[in-house]
Amino acid sequence: MRGDVQLIILAVFLLVVAGVAQGAPPEGEPIPDRELGLSSGSVFDVPSPDPVSENRTDPGEKPALPRAYPGAPAIIPHGVADVLPITREDNLCLACHLVKEKVKGEPTPIPESHFIDLRNSPEKIGKQLVGARYNCMSCHASLTEADPLVGNRFPKPSVGPTRVPKP
Repeated sequence: MRGDVQLIILAVFLLVVAGVAQGAPPEGEPIPDRELGLSSGSVFDVPSPDPVSENRTDPGEKPALPRAYPGAPAIIPHGVADVLPITREDNLCLACHLVKEKVKGEPTPIPESHFIDLRNSPEKIGKQLVGARYNCMSCHASLTEADPLVGNRFPKPSVGPTRVPKP
């Protein structure tokens, strides 16, 4: 409780300081709606990113990309418009990627981690893709030429894909 009160006092202090720094109106005068908020723009502005063209490369046209960090989902280097939508009855990703081992120049196999049901039997590698891993696009994104919306100071990857250790 005491920590909550201190946090509220700190938040009010920061808002007052921010208001003074932005040239807030004298006390007692209303603040126009368009001047509310801590950002430099209006609260009514709806920022939107620049349009980005869809990745239309074919599978195998571009090489596999390094992971953003160890254990990160792989970025899909080819276009995905022809395999979407992924439905309960149809997942075209499996047609190419449901292979046992990696062969140079062939599709990357789905890793063992996608066959482990972490909720019910985390020690067992199953024979079927786990339901929570069925929709590939939940974790994997297609490569685009889009500029990042925000900066990233995360170090560049120095290692390739990681594997789930054998139980």
